[in-house]
Amino acid sequence: MTIATTFLEPAHGIATVHQLRRLGHTKETLRISVETGMLIRVRRGWYAAPDAASDLVRAVRVGGRLSCVSAARWYGWAVPSTPRLHVALPPNAARLRSADERWKRPPAEDRDDAVLHWDDWATTPTRGTLLPMLVEPRRQVIGHLVDCQHPEVVGAALDSFTHREPALSTALPSWIDALPSPRAERLPRVEPGCHSFLESIARIRLESAGIVGRHQVVIPAVGRVDQVIDGWLVLEWDGREFHDNRDAHEEDRWRDAQLVVQGYQVLRFTYRMVMNDWYVVLGAIRSTLAAGPLGPPPHVAQRRP
Repeated sequence: MTIATTFLEPAHGIATVHQLRRLGHTKETLRISVETGMLIRVRRGWYAAPDAASDLVRAVRVGGRLSCVSAARWYGWAVPSTPRLHVALPPNAARLRSADERWKRPPAEDRDDAVLHWDDWATTPTRGTLLPMLVEPRRQVIGHLVDCQHPEVVGAALDSFTHREPALSTALPSWIDALPSPRAERLPRVEPGCHSFLESIARIRLESAGIVGRHQVVIPAVGRVDQVIDGWLVLEWDGREFHDNRDAHEEDRWRDAQLVVQGYQVLRFTYRMVMNDWYVVLGAIRSTLAAGPLGPPPHVAQRRP
């Protein structure tokens, strides 16, 4: 099974039966590979290595490719976790399966395993790679995000896209312009300076309330902070992945103390506060801004390039 292993690695652990046949496999060797656990038969005409990316395998099993938030997550964009897989299907898609059990065929209109997006796309490999058959191109992902998700979620994904892939994202304005006007008009401003989903959501909500700040600002003796409003109010958005341990808690308090010494005021908010109690977050920021700085303005900080 060296042939299968060698072939499947660059294809993210997934191959079509035609590709495997071209590499020398026969119906019998594929059967043995499945029986011995060296390959998984995903659906008719598709095979995967046991350690292939789960979301890709599940999308193929349904009958399509990753789409919307599932594809955005594959590209590394900041999107919320969702219990259901988002799958794009070609117009002629048939024999749709469960994402988890290839023998089951749930109806397209009543599924708890996947959200289906219908699209017009080629069903053949491009330039010898299977990836376009496994994951939607970025432009199509954005179109489905706009159709399916709240504008805040789309805004966070686009912030992340422009931050993580600056060269590819130069085409983003033209992609947005090509969307139907009502869809494009409800999108928030894109800010590549935001480095997390939580920071983007907070930024979008603050800007809708008329509060605009600078993002990822470098302050001497402290380092980078998430946001600075009016040159003196520091906002820190504490996502769960980086602040939920004793050492991080200690570091955060040390940074807060250093900021106060330099003349800043600091407000720190958790993921749960932003997502579930935004009125408290906005009220605290507005009240602090209304009261004004407690002393002389701090030194001018520089935004990290």
